[in-house]
Amino acid sequence: MSTDPAKALAALLKKLAARYPAAAPEPLNAGLDEGVDPMLNLYVQSFLVWDASTGQARAAMKRLRETFVDFNELRIAFADEIAAAFGERYPRGYERALRLRSGLHDIFRREHSLSLSRLSELSKREARGYLESLDGTPAYVASRVFLFGLGGHAMPVDQRIADLLAGEAILGDDVTDAESAAAWLERQVRAGDGVHVGSLLQAWSDDEGATPKRERRPDVPVFAPPDLTEPVPDATPQDTKAKKVRKKSKTARKSSRSAD
Repeated sequence: MSTDPAKALAALLKKLAARYPAAAPEPLNAGLDEGVDPMLNLYVQSFLVWDASTGQARAAMKRLRETFVDFNELRIAFADEIAAAFGERYPRGYERALRLRSGLHDIFRREHSLSLSRLSELSKREARGYLESLDGTPAYVASRVFLFGLGGHAMPVDQRIADLLAGEAILGDDVTDAESAAAWLERQVRAGDGVHVGSLLQAWSDDEGATPKRERRPDVPVFAPPDLTEPVPDATPQDTKAKKVRKKSKTARKSSRSAD
């Protein structure tokens, strides 16, 4: 007789809760310098945790802060420079650098600054759509920011977590990758339990997860940063006055020709 996936998941979560009783996300403002947007910091942090461990992500964040003045300098850096800051052995380093750089560019293009503070002003549905539409942003990153930053209903699942779940024979035959595993979990986990379950799964991944196979220079989609053209300034009073004079002169000439 086949095992009920929902019951198997409940049993797993009970076991994980006993194993990792202190599992919980860090406060958004933990360790942040003054002026750093907590939601943007969570976005970058989530990029570093994606298909990596929390310990690796913390070390990588430290190296980023030592290498770049701020997130804006990170945004305009070359992907090779960002990947080098991660460290040679960091999983999916070059792809991660391309995606992160492109996502930061997209945020800057939309907000005219590097900030995600506006997400708190949006409805939950709009905020999730915003995160999922950011250029180069993996579903895991969007879900993690939505869950831990905004308290939305989402399950951040990367390949490490998906492989662990598959190893426990919990996922059905129709679940073939990390994104479908995340969608399945969202249907099984109540919204109010999302932060707790997400924290347990991440603690499990940190403890037992395996790094996906790394290629030295993988073939990845091209995430081209959008052209960041300068905004066109509004007309100055002198410009407006000159336009009125030209229009008045043109009208006068037209009237003179009509009179002739």
